[in-house]
Amino acid sequence: MRLISSNNEKKLNWLFLAGGPGLGSESLANLVELLTLPGNLWYLDLPGDGSNNSDQWDFSNWQQGLIEATQQVDNVILVAHSSGGMFALATAGLEANLTGLVLMDSAPHTGWQQYFIEYVEKHPLPGIAPLQQRYQESPSNDLLKELTIACLPYFSKAESREKMEAMLKTLSFNHKSHLWSESNFDQTYEAKWVPQAIPTLIFAGEQDNLTPLKLFSESVDFQRDNILIREIAAASHYPWFDNPEQIKQVFAEFCQTMAFE
Repeated sequence: MRLISSNNEKKLNWLFLAGGPGLGSESLANLVELLTLPGNLWYLDLPGDGSNNSDQWDFSNWQQGLIEATQQVDNVILVAHSSGGMFALATAGLEANLTGLVLMDSAPHTGWQQYFIEYVEKHPLPGIAPLQQRYQESPSNDLLKELTIACLPYFSKAESREKMEAMLKTLSFNHKSHLWSESNFDQTYEAKWVPQAIPTLIFAGEQDNLTPLKLFSESVDFQRDNILIREIAAASHYPWFDNPEQIKQVFAEFCQTMAFE
């Protein structure tokens, strides 16, 4: 955990957890810079995420790392993107460590993969198949970065693509974490819990082709008074690049539900 900023408005601790896996929390820097939130803001990297790749840790310890991180400080609001949100929902008992939860462009089960596969089949990109084959045969951090950037049209809008590519080029990637998740998590993922009491915000871009909001909005389990579900207009899988004003609005709306002083 790394402290980003702090103020004394409220004793809240916002932990920003990236997707990936194998992608560092710096991938959320544009979001963090956009928001004005009460309390302390932290970057959270699971073992093996991005540059957090000490030989003493590997991604198989992700659940232990998530539980320990949410116990280090009080009044935790976990802000998790994509697979980060899936790891949160796959951790039974995590709600007891949280004061609030924000799930951004995530999913409650592995069904998102079929949705994405169908989209890719209908919208093939030239050069992706041989690049993916190279990665599978000789995986490396550099190849994972190259593959991710090549796939940008699948999870970004044309208007935001240049900014997103510039952001991705600065980041550390960890292919070992990516491959571990691909083999041990992605195919079997199912949410182990639904927030019962804590204020929760769930949002996704209207044009998210990876993890569409309907996976939550059409789930009866997530229709609860403590859960806000919001669609970000004209936005993709990283909606703060596409519609920053609405992102600020939904976070402000969520903050109004927080009763903690």
